[in-house]
Amino acid sequence: MKKYLIIGITILMMVTPLAAASPHITSAVKTSAKQMNVSPEDFTHTVMVEYGTMTTCPYCVTASGQLYSIYNSGDLDFYYVSLVWDKGNSNVRDRLTELGVSSVPDVYFDGGYRRLLGAQQDEQPYRNAITQCGERVVPNIGVDVNVQWKGSGTLKITVNVHNNEPTEYNGHLRVYIVEKESRWNDNGGNPYHFGVLDIPIDRSLSTTPQPQSQQQGQSSPLGGTTYTFIKTWLGALYGFGDITQNNILVIASVFDPDSGYAVQTAAAEPTSGGGSSVMPSSQMQQLLPSIKILCNQMLLKVLSNH
Repeated sequence: MKKYLIIGITILMMVTPLAAASPHITSAVKTSAKQMNVSPEDFTHTVMVEYGTMTTCPYCVTASGQLYSIYNSGDLDFYYVSLVWDKGNSNVRDRLTELGVSSVPDVYFDGGYRRLLGAQQDEQPYRNAITQCGERVVPNIGVDVNVQWKGSGTLKITVNVHNNEPTEYNGHLRVYIVEKESRWNDNGGNPYHFGVLDIPIDRSLSTTPQPQSQQQGQSSPLGGTTYTFIKTWLGALYGFGDITQNNILVIASVFDPDSGYAVQTAAAEPTSGGGSSVMPSSQMQQLLPSIKILCNQMLLKVLSNH
């Protein structure tokens, strides 16, 4: 009995209950302590990670650092977002409630296929959870994101979801607008990364199957149904008119409506001139100053025509 009491106290010390939330604390998913050597090329899809946190949570400092370290390593194919309970708007808090977050740090992988609650001793449990999600069998769904920077904190977001399956696919689309380096700091005084400003698109979708001719390897100009949604987001309406183009990332993820698990994720940075760039590699980062100058020139040209 004493042994279980000590274990219970240890778990409580590693999580921070949310204000006005249920005090019930769920257990963290158990993951293997050994390294899971799986190449990102073996992933069936890009994994989506949602991190529930609060600025007053001391244990979240460790979680934030571990997640950002994994992301920066480039070892695994995933995106993550920081859902900051005490700073996010109603859409952010609604998503935290929907996930079932009641204590932080609480990290959901692919919408809850794996979940880790509380501070972790090192980043390996997070790596294992991402890898386990990446190996899942998921529907063949394509996601494409295009973001245009309109100036004054305004974004035009276009998301295309393409069905490559032989059957109809019904899913749920969520789009997250994040700051790569957040305006909000964690309990250690460090800025969050990929802090969610808003979730402007949160809706169901339905696509028809891919034509039989394409399933058999024959050429066809039709393809399966592409679900397209366009949203113009005015940051100033939500108190974010001061966002900057080079600090914004838009992440779109399709979830299965029954299980709630993510099946595909994509992201893009805003560009001026109607295009959209994928996340830059180390080589692309070297070209960013030149690209920025070109984008500014294109923006001036566009503005002069209006």
